[in-house]
Amino acid sequence: MMKECMVRLIYCEMLGYESSFGYIHAIKLAQQGNLLEKRVGYLAVSLFLHENHELLLLLVNTVVKDLQSTNLVEVCMALTIVSQIFPREMIPAVLPLIEDKLQHSKEIIRRKAVQALYKFYLIAPNQVQHIHDKFRKALCDRDAGVMAASLHIYLQMIKENPSGYKDLTGSFVTILKQVVGGKLPIDFNYHSVPAPWLQIQLLRILGLLGKDDPR
Repeated sequence: MMKECMVRLIYCEMLGYESSFGYIHAIKLAQQGNLLEKRVGYLAVSLFLHENHELLLLLVNTVVKDLQSTNLVEVCMALTIVSQIFPREMIPAVLPLIEDKLQHSKEIIRRKAVQALYKFYLIAPNQVQHIHDKFRKALCDRDAGVMAASLHIYLQMIKENPSGYKDLTGSFVTILKQVVGGKLPIDFNYHSVPAPWLQIQLLRILGLLGKDDPR
């Protein structure tokens, strides 16, 4: 019943009606529901709240619990909400758990962990400075999706400090050659063009690394 009410509340919010009375129920649904209810609760929270909303603090323990779950769906939902909205001051509570997920056997978990760390880098870069080595492992991940997700972080870091990552130029060139050569899964193609957005991102990275370089 609560799940159906929350779906209607999401619709009302999308239409611009006042729905703040239901925000706390979205939190409760994410905390206490079964998998389907939890999914609707997390979705509602991501739509209703912003990073500085006071109610978001009530969700931190639930996120920590779901990150430790053996259920892949719960882990994915927790990583998704973290990569969308999460209070900056609560990052230390989940950061070690997300770092561990970079070593997970499932590609989708590693990919979502990289996306969550990218979000952390944007809002609190000092808190993820110590895991740059793990970013490098993500860049060389056997799954193309994990590698592609890591490029977002590298593009941002290279914008801020190009000289600190010149040693990775060869790696980016190799990845670009693989992309252009059609080595990535066909899912990355767009109208028979091999991963065009990935190519653009790699060219941006290489452009930043090569700027003002006499060679």
